[in-house]
Amino acid sequence: MVPRWQSNDMMAQAGRSAQDESAHEIFLFGPFRLDLSQRRIERNGSPLRLSDRAFNILLALVRQAGNVVSKTDLIATTWPGANVEENSLRVHIAALRKALGDGDAGARYLSTVSGQGYCFVAAVSRPKQRQAASTNPTYVHNLPAHPRQMVGREHTIQDISESLRAHRFVTVVGPGGIGKTTVVISAGHALLAEFAGHVHFIGLGETGNAAPVPAIVASSLGLPARSNDPASSLAAFLRDRRMLLILDCCEHVIEATAALAERLYQAAPELHILTTSRELLRVEGEFTYRLPPLPSPPEKAVLTAANALAYPSVKLFVERATAGGGEFTLTDANAPDVGNLCRRLDGIPLAIELTAGHVGAYGARAMVQLLDQHLNLLWEGRRTALPRHRTLRATIEWSYNLLSEPERVILGRLSVFVGGMTLDAARSIAAATEDDDTILAIIDGLVAKSMLTLNTGSQPTRYRLADSTRAYAQEKLVTSGDAGAISRRHACYFRGLLERIGSEANRDLSAVAEEFGNVRAALTWCFSDQGDRKIGVALAAASIPLFFKLSLLAECELWVTRAIEALDETNGSIRQDLVLHTALGATRMLTGRLDELGVNHLNRALELTEKIGDVQGQIRLIDQLHLLQLFVGKYDEVLATAKRGEAVALTSNDPVAIARMRVLLSISCQYLGRFVESRSYIEAALRHPGMDGDILSGLTLEYPKRAQITLARVLWLQGYPDQAAQMVRRAISDVIATNHPVMFCRALAWAFDVFFWNGDLADCEEHIDRLVVEARRHNLAILQMVGEAMKGITLLARSETGIGLAMLKGSIDKLQSQSFGAVAGLRMSLADALSATGHGDEALDTIDQAIVQARHCNFMMEMPDMLRARAEALMHKSNPDLSQAEMSFVQALDLARHQGALGYELRAAIGLARLWQRGGRCQEAHDMLASVYLRFTEGFDTRSLKMARELLAELNSGAPVRVCGQMTLS
Repeated sequence: MVPRWQSNDMMAQAGRSAQDESAHEIFLFGPFRLDLSQRRIERNGSPLRLSDRAFNILLALVRQAGNVVSKTDLIATTWPGANVEENSLRVHIAALRKALGDGDAGARYLSTVSGQGYCFVAAVSRPKQRQAASTNPTYVHNLPAHPRQMVGREHTIQDISESLRAHRFVTVVGPGGIGKTTVVISAGHALLAEFAGHVHFIGLGETGNAAPVPAIVASSLGLPARSNDPASSLAAFLRDRRMLLILDCCEHVIEATAALAERLYQAAPELHILTTSRELLRVEGEFTYRLPPLPSPPEKAVLTAANALAYPSVKLFVERATAGGGEFTLTDANAPDVGNLCRRLDGIPLAIELTAGHVGAYGARAMVQLLDQHLNLLWEGRRTALPRHRTLRATIEWSYNLLSEPERVILGRLSVFVGGMTLDAARSIAAATEDDDTILAIIDGLVAKSMLTLNTGSQPTRYRLADSTRAYAQEKLVTSGDAGAISRRHACYFRGLLERIGSEANRDLSAVAEEFGNVRAALTWCFSDQGDRKIGVALAAASIPLFFKLSLLAECELWVTRAIEALDETNGSIRQDLVLHTALGATRMLTGRLDELGVNHLNRALELTEKIGDVQGQIRLIDQLHLLQLFVGKYDEVLATAKRGEAVALTSNDPVAIARMRVLLSISCQYLGRFVESRSYIEAALRHPGMDGDILSGLTLEYPKRAQITLARVLWLQGYPDQAAQMVRRAISDVIATNHPVMFCRALAWAFDVFFWNGDLADCEEHIDRLVVEARRHNLAILQMVGEAMKGITLLARSETGIGLAMLKGSIDKLQSQSFGAVAGLRMSLADALSATGHGDEALDTIDQAIVQARHCNFMMEMPDMLRARAEALMHKSNPDLSQAEMSFVQALDLARHQGALGYELRAAIGLARLWQRGGRCQEAHDMLASVYLRFTEGFDTRSLKMARELLAELNSGAPVRVCGQMTLS
């Protein structure tokens, strides 16, 4: 036996050896060589300059290449002990990307994993190091073979090893199939040198429930079987020995194992004990290590084949799917489905392995659908696996059979929950004849036995069943005959919760956003053949604000439609009738159905609000009706609707309601080209603060800062581009902070022109891609088409003509097919692009069509600019018509001046000045353009004013030109 002093010296020596090896770490990736001993990184042999912190961040990421490193860990590594904001980390990550040339010529090194951290995605290799023969001796032990393919558990092995050194007795706890045996075997192999080969593994999984654990352990260690007290013999044998004893799969013999482990821990101070169990042993000295699932992609992650592999669960899935010559290949197309599968399987390695083994036969998308329909608990795993690990059913059944009968009953009742539950919800649904203390004790027991997981990080604390456990428990619930009663109780609970929050003055729907899975499950049951439609109607009505908060408009439409169909048979209330028709009208509009059916639903709801005297409801509905009329291009009607709303608001004497209706009046006047009135209305509205107060908590199509964006547009049109830009940037920033996709999409669609008019293409591009993605994700068809049109316009401004023209033309065609009213303004942008690219005849046809369409519906907001675009088209025809072009420019100037639109007036003046310059009328052109330019008091760095100033310099008549309030000579 090794003396204690000698074993400590050996550990210190091993530690020094590990440090020496770490100091000589060398990593190769792409053209780079990173040498830790010299803290040096080279590109093709030339040193690369990095700050110490950037080097530390890179080292941490490279060491864990292919795995996600959390932002918290990176900050702790780089700024140990300091309180540092995330922005500092982002600055160094950006510097790293620039230094490595990340993205240049397709090279990829660093990937941002939304909501988690960063991942080094390039292939990393390490040159072989010479090692002394003595550093890798051969030990005699009884450990099972080292797992060849272990994914995502490297840190786990390190953590368990450190915990054993610090506490000497560690229990690895987790549900079946999570990989407890794999990690303790790996930890045993990692610690062989530290224990001089004295690592002993004893698997208890194949013993019976009444197995004599002390005798089994003694026999495994080679002690004679003649002792009547094997526990005492073990204590005596191990008293002075330095050893790591691993006891695997203790849950079914937990009492005997706990007693033995505690006795050995007390009797043998050099003994280290590592156990695995689905519940704690709960004895002296035990340190708990809860084995987490493998990290999986979050629900909203945008996955590609490259970044999906940063998640260990996906990496394991792919390895198992391709093992043995499987034909599966991870692609950008199937990466989202694979990520979804791994998330649905809760990151449990056994479940992932069993599922991945069948992906070649079904395909990833079909596997997702199979999980949706019924989680397959019978898929076979490896023939050589232990019986309890050959199928998911066997794994879960092993744990289920260890539960008491009351625990089995409560587990079945809790299986009705989807995505988790609060303690209050669990108690409400689980309790029948049991008292509250009994329910709490059973829930605690299910957590202790790893059948329920507990998330203490959420507020309030939430419990959750793994999907595989839930599917098994639901089968048991159905067999018991209680499934219908429990589902009814579940639906009633969430109906009551949503109605209670909906009645609060300052309702906070974020508190119930996590319950969406439960609400959806309750609605599904209510409208099924076995369900209760009366509860379903009430639940659908109460759920509408939650659907709007989560921007799930298409799904909202589905449930609301079913509820309206069931209204007559359930004798629903007027209030339910009202909110259901309101929601259906709104969702149809935002998802792209601009038809009379949507108008009918809104009008039906408006009648009901008038019937019950609900003034606030009338205000909201008039707002929605106004938006629908804007979408379909009924611009004369929108003004009448806004005035109707103002009249209702004035009778209520509610200043906020009055202000909201004056925002509608301002918007209406903008579309009609009445900009002076528009500014008067919006400034009156902004004198009443509080308009944004209830937007985030109610059923509304409004969005924060709508009034400010409306004013910003008027300011630009009237010649105040700097004020407009500042106001619209602040407004969009505030909208983004709400984290509400529908509101963001609506706000940007209205703010885009200000960014574009000023030539702020960077601001345009920063937001438009997000608008298109969010609109597509949430099925906002009209806003998606508008966003794609904006993207095309921005690309054209970047001189990316081919793709820009195709995208803009395609969007216009789609919007025209949906009867979108403001499509005429987009045709003007198309005409400008066609003129600039030498397609003057097509440009003229396009702008003439736009002008006819705009005049037909009184869309005068952009008419001055349309006349200017027509003049440009006439100049670029195959046979230019300069006299007609001059007439159109003059008409544009006159109309812009009449509307008070100095911004449009300048654009027209620049075009006319160029035309006159072409005809040799330079002095006349200079004087006309200067008369417009000199009326500006700001915005001299914006695109149009720069263009005007350069043109005045060209005309160069010597006339004075004022720049930024000063006089100068051109």
